[in-house]
Amino acid sequence: MEIELKMKKILLPEELYDQLELSGEKEIEVVENNKNSFTIRAKTPNKREEAARVFLIPTALSTLLFFVASQVMGLSQIKLSGTASISTGVLVIANTIALTSFIIAFIKKRKELYHTMLPRVYWRTFPSVILSVFIIVTLGLVALFWFLNQLFYGLSFDVFTSMLIFAIFSGILNYLLIFAVDTFSIQMMINMLIMVSVGGLVASMAANNNQYWWQKNFSLLGTSESNTSLQFNMTLVVSAALMIALFDYIFVSIREKLGHRIRFMILQILLTLCAISIALVGLIPNNGDGLAHIMHDVAAQLIVLFMSLSILGIRWFLPDLDKNMYRISYGLAGLIVFGYFLWHPLYYLNLTAFEILSFSLSFAWIMLLINTLVRILFNPRVVYQVDIVKDVEKITEK
Repeated sequence: MEIELKMKKILLPEELYDQLELSGEKEIEVVENNKNSFTIRAKTPNKREEAARVFLIPTALSTLLFFVASQVMGLSQIKLSGTASISTGVLVIANTIALTSFIIAFIKKRKELYHTMLPRVYWRTFPSVILSVFIIVTLGLVALFWFLNQLFYGLSFDVFTSMLIFAIFSGILNYLLIFAVDTFSIQMMINMLIMVSVGGLVASMAANNNQYWWQKNFSLLGTSESNTSLQFNMTLVVSAALMIALFDYIFVSIREKLGHRIRFMILQILLTLCAISIALVGLIPNNGDGLAHIMHDVAAQLIVLFMSLSILGIRWFLPDLDKNMYRISYGLAGLIVFGYFLWHPLYYLNLTAFEILSFSLSFAWIMLLINTLVRILFNPRVVYQVDIVKDVEKITEK
């Protein structure tokens, strides 16, 4: 029996063939992004299918541990929220198992990630990625179960139903984390930085026991006067670690692509010192009027210094950027200065309002800079001449 099958072919330039690592492959995937854009990549197993196969093992293990814990504690009814509850089981057991699975999968994937980052950059980013994932997942689960508790206050289930509910939460958690490893990229690190920084700070403000904290200053959220001090300070530390990892990743790539220039190194040092100062603000709470207070204030002032030098010197550090980047940078710097005058000489804004304003504008500039550099480094435009190739292959089936 002879079947005539029309096979569409794409002729690739040799550099693209090598970049896709198609030495032993003859097939590629063309994935449509939108009407005018598509992605060409080596044919690989569907990432969602891989995650769907792998997540079952940690889900079963965590569910078994949850059942054992409920039997050891002698629970016949398990509450949705509380000390010995489904929410506690998910936060402790499911979260730990899922994070362990994430770490194992992330280590196994390192050779694939070496194509986009150097081994030393991978291991530098490793701790900050793991810690960031832990914080994001934990905060998300806490918020979810708080919301469910508001809807179903005092609700409890028998052991079998509790196990089923726990297994559902555990399965979703394991699936999402394993899928996150399969699709890990530089853009995911950027998204993690945004979620950790913005989510952590907003959660700290919303959950604070003192509703009038804003009348004093922003740093109050990290002091002993706040019940969310640990969350606030950890947010600063992890955000700083992610920033350092991103800066290291980006500037190593810049030096590989554009060569070693002293201006690149100076900008990386300034941004890294700014991130370290942010971490110090979190590590040294502004408690009292002693040495800790002085060191906290110095660290906060260093953030302003290093950020100001980075923004104002952006044209010298990176002279080949789009002019709009320079205009936006100087515009944001002008807004920060304007906000300062509204605070100190005019007293139109209080200290907290100025701190939130300056933080928001500075963070927006960092995100703009990172995305601009990533777009230059990893989304270069190369023009190729296009032609249509038609070919018909005959497949004989006996």
